[in-house]
Amino acid sequence: MKKKLICALTSALILSACAQNTPAPTPTTPAQTSPKYSIDIVQAIPAPADMKADVIHNARTSTVADIDVAYVGKQIPFTYSEGKVANTEGFEWYVSKHFALKTDYPAERAQFFLELLELSYPYYVEFFGVEPANIAHQRIASTYATSVGELRLAMFDDGFNRGVHHNAGGEAMFYNQVGYSFPTERPQHRRYIAIHETMHSYQMALGNYPWTPSWHGEGLGDSLANHVFDSEKKQLAVFGHDVPIFDVVSQGIDVYAKEQPTLVDIHDRARFDRGLNVLFVQFMYNNPEYSQYMKIYHQEMVKRQTADRAESLAILQDVVPDWAKLEQDFAQWAQNIVQTHEVATRGQWEMDGNTFYKRQSNYQYGPQRLGFNMTPAQTPSFSPFQIDFPSVEASELTLPAQRGVNHPTLAYLIDFNKEQINQGRIGMAFGAQSTAQNTQAKKDSYWSWKGANTDLDPQLRVEIDEGKTLVIDAQSLGGELSEIALPADLIKSINTQANPQIGVSIQIQPTEVIYTLKAKGADTFTVNQPISAVIYDALLNHPFGLVSTDNQHGITPFIDDGRDLNPDTIDYSVSAPTNAWGFNGDSLSLRFARAIWKAGDKAPQAWRDSFNTLNRAALNRQTADKKLATVISQLPTLAKQGADLNDALAELSGLALAVDWIGKDLAALEEKVILINRSSDTMTVDLTVSGGDQSSVVQSVTIRPDQRIEIPVEQSLLSQADTVTAKISYQWNEQPITQSVTQKSTQYRGFELLQINAQYTDNKLTLSGQLNGPFAGDTSGHVIYDLFHGSKSERHTDAFTMQPYEEKPLSKSFTIDEKALAHDAWYEITVIADVDGEPITLRKRLPFVPNKLKR
Repeated sequence: MKKKLICALTSALILSACAQNTPAPTPTTPAQTSPKYSIDIVQAIPAPADMKADVIHNARTSTVADIDVAYVGKQIPFTYSEGKVANTEGFEWYVSKHFALKTDYPAERAQFFLELLELSYPYYVEFFGVEPANIAHQRIASTYATSVGELRLAMFDDGFNRGVHHNAGGEAMFYNQVGYSFPTERPQHRRYIAIHETMHSYQMALGNYPWTPSWHGEGLGDSLANHVFDSEKKQLAVFGHDVPIFDVVSQGIDVYAKEQPTLVDIHDRARFDRGLNVLFVQFMYNNPEYSQYMKIYHQEMVKRQTADRAESLAILQDVVPDWAKLEQDFAQWAQNIVQTHEVATRGQWEMDGNTFYKRQSNYQYGPQRLGFNMTPAQTPSFSPFQIDFPSVEASELTLPAQRGVNHPTLAYLIDFNKEQINQGRIGMAFGAQSTAQNTQAKKDSYWSWKGANTDLDPQLRVEIDEGKTLVIDAQSLGGELSEIALPADLIKSINTQANPQIGVSIQIQPTEVIYTLKAKGADTFTVNQPISAVIYDALLNHPFGLVSTDNQHGITPFIDDGRDLNPDTIDYSVSAPTNAWGFNGDSLSLRFARAIWKAGDKAPQAWRDSFNTLNRAALNRQTADKKLATVISQLPTLAKQGADLNDALAELSGLALAVDWIGKDLAALEEKVILINRSSDTMTVDLTVSGGDQSSVVQSVTIRPDQRIEIPVEQSLLSQADTVTAKISYQWNEQPITQSVTQKSTQYRGFELLQINAQYTDNKLTLSGQLNGPFAGDTSGHVIYDLFHGSKSERHTDAFTMQPYEEKPLSKSFTIDEKALAHDAWYEITVIADVDGEPITLRKRLPFVPNKLKR
């Protein structure tokens, strides 16, 4: 495996969950509906500015409002992979505002994929704290294939000498910044891979520099992709802390409990550990203060372009002001995480919103119960990162769920697969007690539960069998088995509904359990079953869960999980900031964090106090805006206290300066000075740009709050030196501030073979070109020079090695008579190399036209 492999699935466990074939189409669950928006078929590729990507986002949940998707056929869109991605037979291109997709899937699937990525886009921006400079014109490219074989062909067309890594479901490649994915068997996992790999492509688009330690790059990709998707609402909740399906957080908890590593241990660990990576990132981004340090860390890693693990740790420890406290907080947090569920991650359960269903599977697997780590006797409590995705609306077919009361009530709603109503049984299990064998199996391997079978646990199961029988099985608890036929009107209702549903409510009383069944248009059906004191105690004080056998029905539990106790109720129909708390002051908090970091020991205490105020305010939506307004009103005074801290004041002012390449296509890219005002103040800056010994005249530029201004760099300056420097001076809250930034005067695009040519003099034909090295990593390989003339050919091969950013001239001479080149001569330069672990072939071919034949 290459040193810096970016892929979605890299453990042996995950390999078994990623079938290397094309799965059968996933049966439609009741919660799944047809796409809401049509795909435009266009003759020309629409500009990103002409497409809508209207997403309602609030905290970590986004909902489709209006997203444009266009089919553009074989036209290759302008992406950050420009010139390094090609067409493939059977594949077509689709575009949305921020993304371009090459796929051999039908249009409906392409639309879904692009909508999913647009729902994810606000969170790519959130977790890195910045957008790619040219994103208004340039899209991020992805390839999504129907099988690993088709994906391999697409990668070959793009210059790779292999497909995705052999134990991956997807991989984002450094060479061309494309995320490549193929479908696995699991619907949750397919979405997971797409979100994960595109995050890496986004990371590369920010600065052409993807390397960070796996705890950061992979941990962030896995955390973002730890999601819940509601197909009916077209709603995505990302960065899930407590998600039952494909649960990487629980894996991290399991590993942490066994090893108790520090954050330094996790950072320095060479081997890939998905669970610990996610635990590290979850901890940092679920804390208002530490989340800001994460953004600074990533931005500094990109700026310095370090590939050294020790230097990476030094940067992080420099950004975090109190590392000992960070370690202490992490240990306390990791040791006290409570997950609400218990399910073997490789099991067959899937989610759609709050609805669970068992997928069709090629795998034989033991544990079948999806358990919840709570009991009916427990009083519900709220935790912000416990079951941290939008809750389901109440159903008129179930009784209100209540725990921690004298007569607890739980319920579930079954959404029948209309074509399979009479197949299998589905419901809930109560009073579940793990057998010694199952407990040991989980302890031995959280990921596999080898040898376990939760069907053998003592439990009371309440299920609907074949859509016509209520089955109450208490035999394993010492009770009886009851099979009760449903009334005719209930059965008729189920079989005639367009979307068949039945609600089952279970009320636990000391001497009996009352079962209440409801369906649309049918009478309520109630069953009272006596229970013993032993069974009552088990039902009251042991966990419950979902059970399903031989069906594709959906089941939504109503279990009074405490989400409704959230004091900061979230309205997901209204947009709010994308941080975990929906806090309007998050961007100001980042300004304070960067300013304090730049100031170091000289940072005024009032700055630290204001930063702490914002961090506390983030945790309470009810008072957050008032606290934010107070800090904003104090900015003039706070600015004066940092009068001699120019670099820190520049950060606190909220005015960002950059130089980057902007344009609508590769040929039109133009180097520009970029000013972004993230403050609430209008500012006027004096701007000068210099190249070598030459400088531009001073420009006065006024920039309003939240405005972005782009100013072209004069071409005469770009030709003066290898770099240009932009300088600004301005006043913010009566404090003079200067900023400067230096950028290369020509854009470097990583590993590529530039234009080749040939010159003939003195019976020698000299082939030449230029090979540019990658942004990072070791590179070695061979350059092959081929000359073809008539029916003859000649070849020379040279070995080479390269360093990042090295520009290597290529040259090879062939001794040949001029007459041999007079007709049908052509030449080719081929580079076959291992580029930072990616095997790549670059090839360019041109005809040789003698001067005397040129017209």
